[in-house]
Amino acid sequence: MNVLGIYREEIFSPGKIQEDKQIMDKALAGISRFGIDTKALSPESIPEMCEAGLVLNMAQSEKSLSILKRWEENGTRVINSPGSIINCYRKNMVSLLKENGFPIPKSWIYDLEAIVEELFQIYSLGWLGTYWIKRGDFHAIEARDVVKVSSFKDMEEALIYFKEKRVPQIVIQEHRQGKIIKFYGVGDKYIKAFLLPDIKEFKLDPMVKDMILKAIRCLDLEVYGGDMIIEPSGNILLLDINDWPSFSLCQDEAAKEIAGYIKSIMEDSYELSSRSKKSG
Repeated sequence: MNVLGIYREEIFSPGKIQEDKQIMDKALAGISRFGIDTKALSPESIPEMCEAGLVLNMAQSEKSLSILKRWEENGTRVINSPGSIINCYRKNMVSLLKENGFPIPKSWIYDLEAIVEELFQIYSLGWLGTYWIKRGDFHAIEARDVVKVSSFKDMEEALIYFKEKRVPQIVIQEHRQGKIIKFYGVGDKYIKAFLLPDIKEFKLDPMVKDMILKAIRCLDLEVYGGDMIIEPSGNILLLDINDWPSFSLCQDEAAKEIAGYIKSIMEDSYELSSRSKKSG
């Protein structure tokens, strides 16, 4: 069985084009060291038919995911699956986490065209506080796709920007104060966390680790990253979860973990196939 890696579209790697490519290359190199054939493709080069036994996917566009979904339906294992990547589109992620009771900041999802006038009215009448306005489809692909607002002027500028970009939906989240923790993971055995902005390794409490793993299962992810905040009270909130990040704070270690994870999956698949043949 061979492994095919698919890079992320550059538009979805703002400021991290090389880092995103590197984590895929390093993971494939690690898999190759186990004697497994590997190959990498750009998302623009994805063929209609898949000849690989297993696919490592970082692509996020609708076109790429539609092809990968067909591969998956025909029996190819795709990590992360097209469905899990769609789950990570921001409005989907917020909805799923909220509906399943995970702790996140207060969040609202709005159709931009339908709600602009109402938002102006709400804010002008004293909707006080600081909020984040985020594009509702993908994660940020430009700097202004996630913006903090604390005044009517900020709100107006953000909404004008999103209208110009023809973003169909936006997510508004309440701003919360606290320590930011960035985490990365592969499957349910490897999770690495760092305290920002110091970039100090942070030991996760078992209950927090369990919460992260449950959230990952909710989104159906296997290779993932994210951010959470620990408030002064000790309350913990999930801020964001991403499918297949660049693992920039622990890339070499994460690449080895990904390679080992894939090796284990392929060994399990081979063992299952061998048992099936013997029983047949």
